[in-house]
Amino acid sequence: MNVIKSLSLPTLIFGLAGLLPGVVFGQASNNFPASQGSVTVSPANNSSLPKTLSPQDLLKLEVPPQIAIPMLPVMSNLTDGQNRKPLEGRLMDLITLYQEAAFNDPVINSARFNLVAGKELYWQGLSVLLPQVSANPTGTRFYQHGDQGVSRVFDQRSYTVTLTQPVFNLTGIQLFKQGDLNSKISDLRFLQAQQDLVIRVSQAYFDVLTAEDNVELFKNKKGLIKQQLDIAKAKFEVGTATIVDANDAQARFDVANAQEIAAHADLVVKRGVLEQLIGHPVKYIKPLIKDVSIAGVVTDPRAKNKDSKGIPIAESVSPKLPPGQGLEDWIIQTENANYAVLAGQLGVQIAESNYKASLAANYPSVNLVGTVGFNQSNGSAVNFNPYVWQNIYNNTIALQMALPIASGGYNMSVIRQNAALFDKAKSDYDNLRRTAAQNTRQAFTGFYGGLATVKALEAAEKSSATAVESSKLGYNVGTLINIDVLIALDTLFTTRASLYKARYDTIMNALRLKAQAANLSDEDLIAINALLR
Repeated sequence: MNVIKSLSLPTLIFGLAGLLPGVVFGQASNNFPASQGSVTVSPANNSSLPKTLSPQDLLKLEVPPQIAIPMLPVMSNLTDGQNRKPLEGRLMDLITLYQEAAFNDPVINSARFNLVAGKELYWQGLSVLLPQVSANPTGTRFYQHGDQGVSRVFDQRSYTVTLTQPVFNLTGIQLFKQGDLNSKISDLRFLQAQQDLVIRVSQAYFDVLTAEDNVELFKNKKGLIKQQLDIAKAKFEVGTATIVDANDAQARFDVANAQEIAAHADLVVKRGVLEQLIGHPVKYIKPLIKDVSIAGVVTDPRAKNKDSKGIPIAESVSPKLPPGQGLEDWIIQTENANYAVLAGQLGVQIAESNYKASLAANYPSVNLVGTVGFNQSNGSAVNFNPYVWQNIYNNTIALQMALPIASGGYNMSVIRQNAALFDKAKSDYDNLRRTAAQNTRQAFTGFYGGLATVKALEAAEKSSATAVESSKLGYNVGTLINIDVLIALDTLFTTRASLYKARYDTIMNALRLKAQAANLSDEDLIAINALLR
């Protein structure tokens, strides 16, 4: 039984979408003492899963045709210094950087090698139940010395081939099951690593955009404060303003200068994180479309764009969604399909198998043993007289049974230990399931709450810009002082910084939500990339 029945996404470098419906697990056995408990691992029911939300639905943006993300060569040219320099100076987008990270990120490469190693666990488990064959050839030459200087030389040669086939071995059966389960866990961990890479690259990308936005914002802020500083100084010289206005403007100018310096330093750090993923410097990346709209959630058939309480959907943290797309539906999807949760389910089965294997250590085992032997000699140690070569053939077949009687209490100790570890595995699985559900709640409310936040900040930005112009006018006519203008400027740039970050955070929460439900796909990455210019 394979964890993944089909990898239906050749369109993505690793195949991130379409995997979950193919995840099928069996049911844990209940034929062991009830005092130890039992666990049932239920497969995900496709009919109960929420409808997949694509970024087109989430963001209401027109995206290009859903074509396959082109794949980089297996041997990346990034290690070639001659090819690296042009790449460093190129304007790069999210998909390009993801492709490079897919082949150059040490974390995903480690996961890839771990997957290859994990696949061998199945065969190692199977080998316990397959025939074991050994050969033992020997050759001996004897030198004997008798009385009166009489001596002789003779040879003895032999070989034995032994075949052992387990017939009844409960421990071996459990070891085979564990190898199969561990192989499936390696599949799930690699799939988790793939989705983690999408999140890590996207987060690093938007962190760089945030840092670049801050550099530009603080630069503009410093420029506008410098204008107010010059105006305050000019008015002070002609006696129409106090020195307080100039001093306050100077202080705020110095703060803005320090903020710009800090923003540049933060940009270096954020670029470093992105460069760590792809393995080479990045100078230019595509920014988000200016005033990009992320107000929509789904293209739903509802007549009114309001929830049951009359609140606009974009302003509701917990909006009324079409059937199959509410928070509980996403939680159900996560609990049935999240890769970490599924790995936890298999971990419970492995712990159960370990417990059964320790019980089986008290049961007999039966092996079918067959030997083929051949002995040849032209003398013996007890007969000094030489003789012609003698050939003896030994062929046997037998059933061998081993029955454990006493182990000094070791077996019983192992049984108690594995029973406790079985209970621990069930607790760990419960924690994984609850954690995944909570992460889903966070991402879900973060996305919908983010939509409301973005809308509010867009309105606040317009109001702040108007307030700046009004304060400047009031200062020029003498109804306001310079501090009023400076406060308005600070509010404007603080609002803009919050707005830009809120847009990035909302997009990231959409990705995290889909990742928790294990339906993050290449289409999501393509759609997010379409938001860049």
